[in-house]
Amino acid sequence: PVDYHRFHFPYLGRSSAARRIEGPLSSVNPLALRNRLSILWENRRFITKLETERLGMVLVLEIGATNVGSVNQTYETGETVSKGGEKGYFAFGGSAVMVIFEPGRIQLDNDLLEQTTQRRELYAHVGDRMATID
Repeated sequence: PVDYHRFHFPYLGRSSAARRIEGPLSSVNPLALRNRLSILWENRRFITKLETERLGMVLVLEIGATNVGSVNQTYETGETVSKGGEKGYFAFGGSAVMVIFEPGRIQLDNDLLEQTTQRRELYAHVGDRMATID
């Protein structure tokens, strides 16, 4: 299969501009993260606030990595975006995307929690369910 280097909005809401946070470009592969999890908050990041009716404020972060420093946003700032709507793409290779929800707003699926406790890397596909709304 071909790698897919685009990322999408996790929920319907109004988006802010993506704010760039400078940092190095270290690898985000599982072996590197096991040795130094801080890579996720040290690497170059782009953070977007998504205001939603049902989930409150959701933060979406794209994390650049070695050879993947080009994070391109393709959405219109301030517009209402749809769940699954394209947010942008990494120009080369793959990287990491992090989504932060307010406490108590979602319940992560059991299979995701189980794989996480075993420290396994998971690949997500557009349309995969990862959580339910509380």
